[in-house]
Amino acid sequence: MEKNMDFSGYSDMDPMFNPVMQYEQACMYYKYLTAQMEYKIKCKEYDKLCRGDRENRRVD
Repeated sequence: MEKNMDFSGYSDMDPMFNPVMQYEQACMYYKYLTAQMEYKIKCKEYDKLCRGDRENRRVD
């Protein structure tokens, strides 16, 4: 028996079973997670810069 490996049959199925949709969704989720991580890293770097400026500005 031959198996049809053409994915065009998935277009009228539920999107949850569409491999192309799953791939695109995974890519979008990966981009979202990396953007969140970059934002957190930049916030920590900014906090370190601001904390360093505050400590250097103290005049006793």
